Amino acid sequence: MTDIREITDEPPSGLVEAQRLAIKVAETIAYGVKPMEVESDVRDRANALVLELGGTGIWTPTTVGFGIGTLSCFPTDEPSDQRFLWNIDLGMVDVHPVTPDGWWGDCTRSFQVGDNPAQVAALETIERIHQTVLDSARPGMRACDWFAVFKGELDKTDFKLMDRLSNIGHSIDASTSYDGGYIDAWNETVMTGAWAVEPFIGNHLYGVKREDVVWFGPTKTTVIS
Repeated sequence: MTDIREITDEPPSGLVEAQRLAIKVAETIAYGVKPMEVESDVRDRANALVLELGGTGIWTPTTVGFGIGTLSCFPTDEPSDQRFLWNIDLGMVDVHPVTPDGWWGDCTRSFQVGDNPAQVAALETIERIHQTVLDSARPGMRACDWFAVFKGELDKTDFKLMDRLSNIGHSIDASTSYDGGYIDAWNETVMTGAWAVEPFIGNHLYGVKREDVVWFGPTKTTVIS
């Protein structure tokens, strides 16, 4: 991670550039997916868009899931060339671009086609929980304290935490990630620098997830947008 002596209140411009690229790719894909497209084709389109917008590649595989494919979001989950997006369905895309100067971005967006009320409620819930977690970010917080904010909100719902490692995110830096560990119930690391926060909730039918990067400076925090 960035040396704590180098931590300032404003995020590095390279990080901001990388994360804005990640957001642009994720939201372009999420807003543009059409019914009957398959996961692998959308993954390929996302990877091509990273390059088109000035990135040099990806630091971990792009994850795309439709329907039951949204029940897991992990780098080893290979997007299917058989699973397609129904006309009433949920999907998600998780992208990880690299910029020419070596900074990494990380962004996930969930999306819906159709108007299934239960799916609408799931999306509204993850948006609400994610915003509450972002609003709670404070300098000097421990990762476990941030997780506790999420858990308190999750416990008000009928959804479950879907992450297979029971966390809602991780540290991220230039050309590296996870050095500070995960945002989970056990990590007492005081968060400095950049952390990707990605609450992932769901039930036995589908999952929804949203991810953004927050910069923890000495006296302020910044959600990179």
